[in-house]
Amino acid sequence: MYTLYPSQIHNLATPFDSMIPFIPAMIVPYSWSLVLFVISFFLVRTSIQLSLLSYRLILATVFACLIFYFYPARFSFSRPIPNDWTQFGYQFLQLVDKPFNQLPSLHISYAILLGVSLWGVFESKKRWISAAYRLLLTSICTLVALSTVLTYQHHLLDMFGGAVLAVLVFILSNRIRNALVIKHLTLGVIGFLLIAIAGFYFANMSMIASEIVEDLAIIIASYWLISFTMLACAYQQDKPIRDTRWFQKSSNGRLTVYTWIKFAPIIIIYNGMSFFGQWYFKVFSKGQKYLSTPYAINDKVNVVASARLMQTDLSSHLTYWLFGYDLLERSIMPEKLPYSVHYQIIVVDLAAEISSHTHNLEIAANGIMNTPVHYLYLPLLDLQPLNDVLLEDYIDLFQQIEALIQSAETQAITANNESWVEGSQVKGSLITLINFHCVMGLSRSIGVQVLYLLYCGTLTVYNYQSWIEQHYPHAHLKDAYLPKSLVETMANYKSVTY
Repeated sequence: MYTLYPSQIHNLATPFDSMIPFIPAMIVPYSWSLVLFVISFFLVRTSIQLSLLSYRLILATVFACLIFYFYPARFSFSRPIPNDWTQFGYQFLQLVDKPFNQLPSLHISYAILLGVSLWGVFESKKRWISAAYRLLLTSICTLVALSTVLTYQHHLLDMFGGAVLAVLVFILSNRIRNALVIKHLTLGVIGFLLIAIAGFYFANMSMIASEIVEDLAIIIASYWLISFTMLACAYQQDKPIRDTRWFQKSSNGRLTVYTWIKFAPIIIIYNGMSFFGQWYFKVFSKGQKYLSTPYAINDKVNVVASARLMQTDLSSHLTYWLFGYDLLERSIMPEKLPYSVHYQIIVVDLAAEISSHTHNLEIAANGIMNTPVHYLYLPLLDLQPLNDVLLEDYIDLFQQIEALIQSAETQAITANNESWVEGSQVKGSLITLINFHCVMGLSRSIGVQVLYLLYCGTLTVYNYQSWIEQHYPHAHLKDAYLPKSLVETMANYKSVTY
């Protein structure tokens, strides 16, 4: 018959544990752990201290939860029932903190992590005050650690496991690059536990093929954990390798099967976000249907930043981008326009987690004067700072854009000369539309568009911020995302190179 309990619950008691006395009053320092946990976020003074503290506590918690799942253990002694003022504390403890989830002891991990993290947050000109603060902090953390065994809540091996976990977390947290790595590690562990626990309960409810249901849930949960761990590794890269290792796409912007196999959970999430974003703006932003207006670099090149567009919206957006709002409102068919002006479109795909709209844009462009579409890909992860990409990658992208523009202009001049020789004397011109696009927000596409305009010399370090405010007033491009150092480097690139 199917059981509600793990197949094996480990007993970690050692002969030394039987020599440890039960001290009822230690329930008081045992409860200090929660208080210290909460107030620690108010004691830190800088954003760096807050981030490091958060990283450490989150890592300790998620790793401990994984160990609890794979190695369930319980306290093996019978705890005496005190008959003094401490009995209320133990009654409450019995309700909220069962004698399970023993190894590692999070009380030990938190005590060490909080003690070290808060050690230097309080400084005073009077040395005795700083010394008194540190003595108090050390005393509290020590009492919390000792209380885990003196209240008969943990064994000595649980304490040792908590200390080892704290040391590992210290090592990892000092190497974590940003909160995005922690975010995806946490999502991976939480998703694993939720899926595995849901499979456990569904198996118990079905009774039929219960082991198959539970095994399937474990497989899915493990896949989720591995996928998000790989994603965290991608964010951990200082200068991420292009699409050769992470998010590969085909020549028309579709994510490859290999990429889907690695990152299906996050890809599905982003597809849902994209669909919801398109639906939201279509339903609730009718008065702001065309938020992205092309910006003319010169009389031959226009640039526009956009989110990833749905197939149903592309024709209207493309008509608007190429011919303006008046033509769209009057419903004049582009194929009826004179062919003295030719167009080409260059799509710069910055959305690593989702397929580009290039394949749909090609369909729409073919119905508008057979406009050719060129596809370029610079994979940027969501919220990844733009200076995480090598400068050489940006330069390579912008040089590819220049090459496509120059090649098309050369072909247009050649076609004009041939037309003149034949006597038709119909001189045509070429306009290039460059579309930078990401998922549903505009931070990535606007940011890289700004870098391109700096590269072209259209913007400078003195006016790029006012340009953003004028053309994209709702954009969120903080210095942490688009650092001024990168802006200055890009603006000075050509003057230094040439």
